[in-house]
Amino acid sequence: MSLTYNGWYFLAEMWNRVSPLAECTAMLLVFMFVWALVEGLARGASYGAAVWQSRSFLRITQRLLENGDWDDVLAAARLRKRSHVATVFAGGLLEFRKARECVSEEVAIEAAKRGARIATNCVHEHLRQGLSALGTIATTAPFVGFFGTVVGIADAFKGSAVSRATLLTNTANSIAEALVCSAMGMLVAIPTVWCFNLLRERLSTFDAEMEITSLELVKYLELRSRVTEL
Repeated sequence: MSLTYNGWYFLAEMWNRVSPLAECTAMLLVFMFVWALVEGLARGASYGAAVWQSRSFLRITQRLLENGDWDDVLAAARLRKRSHVATVFAGGLLEFRKARECVSEEVAIEAAKRGARIATNCVHEHLRQGLSALGTIATTAPFVGFFGTVVGIADAFKGSAVSRATLLTNTANSIAEALVCSAMGMLVAIPTVWCFNLLRERLSTFDAEMEITSLELVKYLELRSRVTEL
């Protein structure tokens, strides 16, 4: 209990001794950490929902397509709005159905390609929201911490009208306290970089899956068109 009390007392005393600018730097780093944490959790939850709903959509789509139940496919996609695969498939299929009413099958398939591409771009932009903020925090947090350290070290050399031993002791303590800002910057940057890289890799996987979905949709429509002609 005494160790915990002494630890909190030391932190409180250290916080009271730092300069106002260093305090602002530390508070900014705390804000950046909270922002990165909230954004990372939100993106992780969104990506997890996309994976789960996409798997659910793919399980039932094959059977529905074999039976030609397009209405049921679109209904399943509407129930899984967070699925990137379902959104791209529904976007292409809707454009195909609209175009087929007034143009040939070949032109309708081209319309399906454009619809799937538009849906892919929209989903990509939605999924990448927040990644730029995480990248910015990961890049700037160490520099913000270094700035606080520089300010603390500069403040350590003020007030030299004391004995040499006291001056050296106060300067050493101030420099040690100033290095806390650099440590905080690294503590914010390291997990944020990990989170940013993991989410960016997941986004790349989503892009590949959406491209494959678009190609599979076009392949399905072309095969169906040939069977209809026969």
